[in-house]
Amino acid sequence: MTAVDTVGAGDAFTAGYLSGHLDGLDLAGRLGRAVTLGAFVVAGHGDWEGLPRRDELSLLDGHEPGSTLR
Repeated sequence: MTAVDTVGAGDAFTAGYLSGHLDGLDLAGRLGRAVTLGAFVVAGHGDWEGLPRRDELSLLDGHEPGSTLR
């Protein structure tokens, strides 16, 4: 993947980590989500436009929407 715009990558990483913590993910899961959100942001223009919506986060973590996260 080629980075298009790196603005917001650190913020997206932090948001991914914190949202993973709030969803009860373990350390590896939190870091995985953080890296994934950082990658989403650098793949497009702008600092938040490429981020997935809240209801799409479970898809990134490999969980079914609406399932209980452990």
